[in-house]
Amino acid sequence: MQSLQHLSWIFPEDFVLSDLEKLLSVHFTMQFDSVKKSSRIWYDTFDWRLFRKKQRLTSEGNNWILDDFQGRQLAVLKSPEKSFRFAWQFPVSPLRQFLENSLDVRAVLPIAAEELESSSVQIFNKDKKIVVFLNIQQSTNSQNGKQRITVHMEEVRGCNKWFKRVARVLDTAAVKLGSIGDLFPFILEGTDRKPLDYGSGYAVPLTPEMSSVDATQRIFVFLLSCIRRNEEGIIDDLDSEFLHDLRVAVRRTRSALSLLKGVLTADVTDRFKEDFRYIGQITNPVRDLDIYLLNEKKYQESVPQRLQQGLTYFFETLADRRKEEQRELITSLRSMRYQQILTDWSQLLDQEDMLPAGKKGAIPIGTLAGKIIHKRFRRILNDGAKIHQRSPDSELHKLRLQCKKLRYCLEFFATLYEPQHMKQFIKQLKILQNNLGDFNDLSVQQEILADYLSKTKPGSRKSLELAASIGGLMTALAVQHHRVRAHFEKTFAHFCRPKNMKLYRQIFD
Repeated sequence: MQSLQHLSWIFPEDFVLSDLEKLLSVHFTMQFDSVKKSSRIWYDTFDWRLFRKKQRLTSEGNNWILDDFQGRQLAVLKSPEKSFRFAWQFPVSPLRQFLENSLDVRAVLPIAAEELESSSVQIFNKDKKIVVFLNIQQSTNSQNGKQRITVHMEEVRGCNKWFKRVARVLDTAAVKLGSIGDLFPFILEGTDRKPLDYGSGYAVPLTPEMSSVDATQRIFVFLLSCIRRNEEGIIDDLDSEFLHDLRVAVRRTRSALSLLKGVLTADVTDRFKEDFRYIGQITNPVRDLDIYLLNEKKYQESVPQRLQQGLTYFFETLADRRKEEQRELITSLRSMRYQQILTDWSQLLDQEDMLPAGKKGAIPIGTLAGKIIHKRFRRILNDGAKIHQRSPDSELHKLRLQCKKLRYCLEFFATLYEPQHMKQFIKQLKILQNNLGDFNDLSVQQEILADYLSKTKPGSRKSLELAASIGGLMTALAVQHHRVRAHFEKTFAHFCRPKNMKLYRQIFD
C-alpha cells in the first residue's frame, strides 16, 4: 500500500494567521479547531548529536517528543519530571533507548524555546467529506519575539488531487520545507548557537604549497577556539565531554608545538609547550575521576554481587572527591595564570603578519608534513617490533605515545592527502591505539586502586567491605589487563601487514 504524503511550509515573517485564513478560504471550505497554546523547548547536545542524526528532541508540558526531520514521531514520553540531563536519567522507555543510542555520555541541553499557538484544520469537498488535514502553528521565538507560521499538510487516502490543489495554493505564499531541520535557523535566532557550529572532530583545510608557518597558525587558531568553546561547559559542569574536548585540544596544541619544531622560533615554542603542559596538569584530577565515575556500572558488574555494596561506598567517596577537584579546577580556569596564557597565545595568533617563524617556517607544509609523518611511522614500526612477551609495560606505554603523535600528524595534515585512503589508514591506526590505550588505562586504574586501598583505615565493617570490593575489582582489572596485553602482538602484526604497508606507500610516497 502506497504511503500517504506529508508536506510542510514556512511563511514569511510578516505573514499573520488572518492572512492565511483568507488565503485558504478563497479556495476551500474549511473548519478550524480551537487554538491550543503551549511552550516548547528544543534540546540537543553541545556537539549536535541529534541534529547530525536528523532528529529533534522537544518538550511541551509533560511530554517529551523525539521526531525525525520528516516529522515522524520516533518516541513520546509523558513524565511529570520536567528536567533530565542524561539519557540514563529518563524513565525506562523507547525514548530513553533512542537517546542512549545517540547521546552516550553527553547531556541534553536546552538550545532554544518558543511559544506556540496550534490549531488543526480540515478541508472539505462539496460532499462535506474531509479531503485534507492541516496543522497550523504560529511560533514566537522566546529570545527575540519574532513570529513565524508553519503549516503541515497530511494527505487523506483517495484524495490525492485535493492534496495537490491545496499544495499549489500554499506554494504561492510560503516556502516549502525540505525537513524540520530547515526550522532550526529561525528557532535559534537570538541565541549564540547555529546548527553544527561545534563538533569534537578536527578540521583545518591546508594546501601543499602553503608555508609551514601559515599552516601552523591555522592549526593553532582552530585548537584555541576549541579550548575557549569548552570552558563554560566545564565551569557549569554540564557533562564530562567539555573537559575531555578541552584536554584533547590542549594535547593537540602541545603535540603540534613539538612535531612542528623549527617552524616557530624556539622561545615561542618552549614557552607555550610549558604553558600548555600546565593546563593539562590542572585538568588531570577531574578527568581521572570522571573516567572512574562514568564506568561505575561496568565496574559494579565486574565483581560478584556480594562485593558490590563496598564499591558503592568507593564511588560515593570518588563523587565527593570530584566535587572538591571540580572547585579547584574552576578556580584554576578563572586564575590570572590560566587567562594570561590564553590571552598571550591569542594575541600571538592574531598578529596581522605571520607568527615569528623559525628556520623551517618557509618550507611548504606539503613537504614538511611528509617528512614528519615518515619519521613518526618508522619510529612506531621499529619500537613496536622490539616489544615481546617479556617487555616491561613501560615499552607499551612509550609506543602508545608514539601512536598518539602519529595520529595527531595524520589529523593535522589530512587535507593534504587523498581523503578516503587517509580515512582507511587512520582507522587501522585506531585499532592499535585502542589496544595500547586500554592497556594503559587498566594499568593506571590498578595503580589508583592500590593507592586508595593502602590509605583505607581498617577497623569498621564499612572499611572491610570497601577493602574486599576494591580487591575484587583489582583482580578483575588484572585479568582484563593480561588479556589486553596478550592481544598486543596480534594487533601490532595486523597494523604492519602488507595491505597496510601498501596503503601507507600509496598515500605518502
